Amino acid sequence: MKKIWAVMGLSLVLLAGCSSKAADKTEVLDGETLYGNKCSACHGGNLKGAVGPSVLNMSSKYSEDELFKMITEGSDKMPGHLLTDDESRVVTKWLMKK
Repeated sequence: MKKIWAVMGLSLVLLAGCSSKAADKTEVLDGETLYGNKCSACHGGNLKGAVGPSVLNMSSKYSEDELFKMITEGSDKMPGHLLTDDESRVVTKWLMKK
């Protein structure tokens, strides 16, 4: 009986380790997914705008650094710091190609 409890206890410890925060660190860092999860509610799933403006052809309006700063710090009506710097960089590079 003690062996069963020992095995069950060890199993619980191992399973708890599998769901640790370290596993959560493998976030998706692709522009389309990040945009869809964090930007599309305001800027539209088709990039043509919704509550916020269209984000199509951003490369004709801004340099990559300007767009990164806008995404990171925010602008008139858009709040900043909704993404990490890494996420902002990924979304910036993705949007520059759209």
